[in-house]
Amino acid sequence: MPDAKAFMEVIKPKQTTLLMVTCVVAYFIALKLHKNQFYLEKFILTFVATLLAVAGTTALNMWLDSDIDAMMCRTCRRPVPSGRLSPVGCAIYGILLFSSGFILGYIVNFSLPIVLFLGLFFDIVVYTILLKRKSPYSIVLGGLAGAMPCLAGWTAAAGKIEVAGILAALIILLWIPAHIWYLSMYYEEDYRNAKIPMLPLVVGMEKASWVIVVSVAFMLIAVSILFFVAPLGLTYLIISVSVVGFLLYNSIKFALSPSREKARKMYRLASITLGIVYLAMVVGAIIG
Repeated sequence: MPDAKAFMEVIKPKQTTLLMVTCVVAYFIALKLHKNQFYLEKFILTFVATLLAVAGTTALNMWLDSDIDAMMCRTCRRPVPSGRLSPVGCAIYGILLFSSGFILGYIVNFSLPIVLFLGLFFDIVVYTILLKRKSPYSIVLGGLAGAMPCLAGWTAAAGKIEVAGILAALIILLWIPAHIWYLSMYYEEDYRNAKIPMLPLVVGMEKASWVIVVSVAFMLIAVSILFFVAPLGLTYLIISVSVVGFLLYNSIKFALSPSREKARKMYRLASITLGIVYLAMVVGAIIG
């Protein structure tokens, strides 16, 4: 009989929390841009619908990847490979969570469930089933799933999918290569054992590092352009450009002399960078 902890672990609370932060921030920025009135009920519905959809998608991902997780030291203690939660139980749990979120999304507007479904599609079908075990570029398309909670929050507040919301989500998409590939460099043996063709394993750490540099450079452009299309003040621009510029500088230094030990530090720096960028959005929207 699985315990409550297993059901909690299978939705990756830390990852889900970060994704929900992007959803909430995007929601309030879109409200300000459109000068829409804030309705608590609508915000709660948006939050719960997106949370359930994200959690359900994550659980389904954990179910499909349980055989891979069992071969990796970093993931072998997860609920399904460790036997604390059955594969069928995990699958049913994920379906119920996502379905609940998808249905709740229709109460908000007709655009929100479309975005939530796209998140499921890119994560489960495109990334996990079609690309992860075959292509070193799997996270490029699969990364779209990580950008969907941000777009969901924006769409719920704006009532439609629009350029500014897509741009805010694009920042996350461009951040994902640093987040994933630096981690795969550090856990290289795990990925080799599981036969997952991550780019650093296929083309080498150095070449993959330069791809990350290009991605972070485009991220810097994206955070700059967002300043001109969203109601974000100069404070946002200064903070976001500075922190992404710092990540770019360190990414270039890493690419010139890559190592497994440094990769973990770069992974942490990338994680902190995204958090600061979204904090800068909040600060910029409030004080200008």
